[in-house]
Amino acid sequence: MINLIRITEPTDIRLQKLIPLYMEAFPEEERRNIKQLERLIREKTEMHFNAIETDGVLAGLFIYWDMQDFYYLEHLAVFTSMRNLKVGQQVLDYIAEHLDGTRLLEVEPTTDEMTTRRVNYYRRNGYEILDKTYMQPSYDEDIEVGNLWIMGSRKSDRLQEFIERIKQVAYWENR
Repeated sequence: MINLIRITEPTDIRLQKLIPLYMEAFPEEERRNIKQLERLIREKTEMHFNAIETDGVLAGLFIYWDMQDFYYLEHLAVFTSMRNLKVGQQVLDYIAEHLDGTRLLEVEPTTDEMTTRRVNYYRRNGYEILDKTYMQPSYDEDIEVGNLWIMGSRKSDRLQEFIERIKQVAYWENR
């Protein structure tokens, strides 16, 4: 069984163990620099940086933003040694049960077997493609990094408003 433990201080020993996973799991353009990440952990109450533990063993990380009327799921990564134990599945099950309301996430468009598998994985877990025109902003500069798709747990007439809030709160305000 998994346990999500919110990290609120950059000195937390779990964070020091999770930073290499964060760096390895996400390409540079899809992650924050570590100083920025540490500042957000300390200062931004709407950002939840969680260590994932399974049976007391550190298994990965899960970052989400509580945007009041929806949730933005930013990063989910599991250590290689913990893969195939359904840790990611347990996290998605947990948030479906505990984060009530619309949940949005970004995914790479389906261009190969891996990206197709990822989109299908989220589909099997109740998410659907809501927008294929989304341009991901940079975490550090005033540029768009590239096209990603927005997937969500439900359709919303407010999707464009939600996307603008993701860009404003999770990207632009926190540079």
